[in-house]
Amino acid sequence: MGQLSFVTLDVFTQTRYAGNPLAVVRVHDGVHMPTTEQMLAIAKEFNLSETIFLHDAKNGVDGVIEWRVRIFFTNGELPFAGHPTIGAAVYALGTLSPTSHQGRLMANAGPIQLTYDPASGIAKASIPHNFHLHTQYPCSLEELYDLQPALRGVVTSSDAVQVTSPVKGLNFVQAELPDLHALSKISTGKKPQPRLDDEWNEGFSASHFYVITSATPARDQNDTAKYQLRTRMIQGSSEDPATGSAACALTSYLALKNASSRISRFELTQGVEMGRESHIEVTITLNADLGSIERVELGGTAVKVMEGIVEY
Repeated sequence: MGQLSFVTLDVFTQTRYAGNPLAVVRVHDGVHMPTTEQMLAIAKEFNLSETIFLHDAKNGVDGVIEWRVRIFFTNGELPFAGHPTIGAAVYALGTLSPTSHQGRLMANAGPIQLTYDPASGIAKASIPHNFHLHTQYPCSLEELYDLQPALRGVVTSSDAVQVTSPVKGLNFVQAELPDLHALSKISTGKKPQPRLDDEWNEGFSASHFYVITSATPARDQNDTAKYQLRTRMIQGSSEDPATGSAACALTSYLALKNASSRISRFELTQGVEMGRESHIEVTITLNADLGSIERVELGGTAVKVMEGIVEY
């Protein structure tokens, strides 16, 4: 029998019992390491939206401290997820290595560069990105109404519905709503089954609904565009209080769609309707031609709630 220490954190908040819960499980390299099947079983036992397994720290070739991580939801493994990244960043740099204000997570999607400000408690992560807007099989209004019958007659343009992927294997039906009243009508129910582009037809899919509550356009290409949004993420019978990967996909899409400047900064508030208010920051930097993405930076806070031992 093996034992692993763990903590749980509420992510994208500094208030316990708000934000999105996360289990961070420490894995010590060597004998009796859990198998993939055992990691999945542990994730199922926590029964949270994600569980992240954090291996022992090592120094990278450039001297930056780094941690190998694996991210699981209850049905399998993910290449990347937003709130596990921010939660692990806060815990690793704020608790495990408090003198290090920068580090790196080695995820299946690629290396994730981290910074941490102990004064504000904010961790920022340069997210692996391979943003894709699915265009072969556009999502129709009837498909949206099938997912959310209350939106019939509320969303009337198919241009308000897009299918996006921040990386291959994560897919989100993004639907822009006219106001917060429409957002309040969203309910759990059916899982989306978007028709994905042929070369991207794999992985996890969910629905992400948003209202742009404030927009300050950039004055010129060198200025920063600023946006505030309210969002909700539905995956079948469950709602997620904070979804960093969906936020990265949505903000990538909006930055490219508007493309008035290289830098766009987004503040997203999610989880209000379910009583777990969360605050997500995303900064998108476009390349000089404003036609592709150079950098995606996800930011947020986290607070510890529990700690203990899990046996396997």
